[in-house]
Order: sequence, then C-alpha cells, then structure tokens
Amino acid sequence: MFLLVAALPAPAGAAYTVRGGDTLSGIAGQLGVSVEELARVNEIADPNRINAGQILEVPGQPAAPAIAAYTVRAGDTLSGIAGQLGVSVEELARVNEIADPNRILVGQVLEVPGAATRDISAYRKLGAWVDVYDFAPAFSGGSGAPQLSPTSVDAMAAAGIRTLYLQASMKSSRSTGILEAPNLLGQFLTRAHARGMQVVAWYLPTFTDVDADLQRLRAMRDFRAGGRGFDGIAVDIEWTEGVPDTARRNAALIELSRRFRAETGTAIGAIVLPPVLLEVVNTHYWPRFPWKALEPYYDVWLPMAYWTDRTIASGYRDPQRYTTENIDRIRANLDVPNAAVHVIGGIGGSSTFAQYRRFVGAARQRGAVGISLYDYRITGASVWPILVSASRA
Repeated sequence: MFLLVAALPAPAGAAYTVRGGDTLSGIAGQLGVSVEELARVNEIADPNRINAGQILEVPGQPAAPAIAAYTVRAGDTLSGIAGQLGVSVEELARVNEIADPNRILVGQVLEVPGAATRDISAYRKLGAWVDVYDFAPAFSGGSGAPQLSPTSVDAMAAAGIRTLYLQASMKSSRSTGILEAPNLLGQFLTRAHARGMQVVAWYLPTFTDVDADLQRLRAMRDFRAGGRGFDGIAVDIEWTEGVPDTARRNAALIELSRRFRAETGTAIGAIVLPPVLLEVVNTHYWPRFPWKALEPYYDVWLPMAYWTDRTIASGYRDPQRYTTENIDRIRANLDVPNAAVHVIGGIGGSSTFAQYRRFVGAARQRGAVGISLYDYRITGASVWPILVSASRA
C-alpha cells in the first residue's frame, strides 16, 4: 500500500515522550502550548520535575484534517482501496470527485478522507474496566443488586482514573436489548464527562452473525446522553466458541472490522488476546490470528496482558517481561513499529504493589500510549494511587 501522510502539528490527544535533558518549558515551546496548560493536563505539581521516559499528553485545539494519499496500482478497485483504508466507497469517491466508481487509473493519486485524524486521547489515560456483570440488573445474579452504579464514577475520578471502559452490549439470553441498560449507560456517560473523564464502550462479538454484531457496534457508536456520545468504541476480540473453524472466524472478524471502520469516524480499539498467549503459551487457542489483515481498521491495540494468568515457571508471571514482550510482538505482527498500544493489566487485586510498578514501568519503557486494569470492581482502592504515582514518576 502506497500511503503518504502530510506532516502536521501535534493534535489534541497526541503524546510526547520526555527525553534526557528535556525541560517542561522547552517541551511546551517546541509543541506550541503553555507550560501551565501542559502541567495542568498532565497533573504535574512541580514543573521543574519531569523524568526521561515520562509520557505527556499534549493539549491543544484539534488539528486540521490530515491529508493522506493512495496511489492506484494495477488491479486496484475503488471498493478494494476503500476496504484497505477503512473508509466508505462513497466517501472516497466524493472526496476525489470520482463520478464513476468503476473507473480509476493506474498512477492516479487519491486523497484519503480522515485517514489520520481520529482522536485516541481516551486511550492515553489511566483506565478502569466495568462489565455488564458489575452494573446491569439483568446480569447481577440472584441478589438483583449490581455492585457498581453510576455514582461509582465519583470514586473512580477521585482515584485518578481518567477513562472508563464500559461494556455497553452483551449477546446473551439475559440481555435486555441491543444496548444493555441504556438508561444506566447514559448515567455513567454523563457522570463521567461531568468529572472530566472519558468513556470507551466495548462489546464482545461472537462472529456467528456479522450483521448482528455490527448492529450492536453501530448502536454503541450512535448512542447519545446529554448530547454527547462515547469517546471511543472497542471490539473485544477473543470469543472462539461461536465459530470453531479458524478460517471462518478470521473471515468474519475481518469483515466485521472492515464494515465498522468504513462507516465510523470514532477511534476504534482492538481488545486482543496477548500474542504471548497465542504464540507461546497456547498456540492452538487462535492459530493464524490475522494481525496484518486487521491493521488498517483499528486505531489502538489493547492486549489483555493479565500476568496473573501465567505461571511462575513460564517466566511470564513477571509483569515487566509479560508486558514488554506482548507490546513488542503486537508491533512486530502488525509490522508497525510505533503502533498505538494500550496495555490492560490484571487481574486487578491479585498482585503486589511492586508488580504493579513493574507493569507501569514496562509500559512506559516500551512507549505504550496508556494502561488500565481489569476490572474495577475487584481492584482494591489502594492500588490506584500506586498506578497514578508510577505513571507520573
């Protein structure tokens, strides 16, 4: 694929990794923002104290749309190009003033709409995960009383959590609709936004019916509460039982990803099984996972790097090793050295403070855009200050 992207100033939600010798005032001058704003956004109490390797979120106004270009090659079709780039045929034809979508020429340079403008700021912050079993009455078990409610957002915000990953849909006989408890979803969303947090909605597709899976993702994308929608949509890619045949499951996954990307401008995250699991621990779980085929359709990769699932004998019980190797393998599999990776650690509440610090250190050292823990309900309140302080160290 011949894809060129014009250089642009750092947009809102971009990040800067501190290097040796950097000062906050120097970074601010380089990025065209004020020291005060840079310190405020990154919650830096002492502007004279920053550390090499520290990742700073860059404040600012949204950048002008980036202009990307694709050069048509022999055998290309407009629909094929659109599928590769994650845009619709109609939008690609409109932007390039193509009257006949069946007629493009070898060597023709096509402008790609929206190819580099999606805002991934929600994925750059410390996050916590909440699933339907935590908050939805239909999934709360015999007691009928969910353990979390929208008021739980207050404690999250106070703990320093900046992004809530909220399961918004579940394909189950217990589900109450395409979106699970939409009234509660709206309350979580508006309360989080009011407290300066962002919310990423997520869904676990089964791949047995791509149209049905797509319908749920569309509902999440289009959901509004208080005039605002979710700040990101994430697809939880781990279910294998619905389609046991790997080739058929891969085909369904790729089709779902392509179709949702083509009609969605919101940043999409891929919640993926950790490659160490797939390539070292259990090579039969999901063989031939289609990393390269999925690469054009997702903006951020979120490996479920739960070191607590690994044995001490494997060496992967060490959060530093497990986090580092999973990040490196994802980027190698995608063939994108700087792919945006947000690492999900865990399982929350099952590790020592030293292990949490090693997790954060590894994520920072490998340039992960963000970290989170699964899940919020079982993670003790004492853990979050450790993650917050280690993230800023």
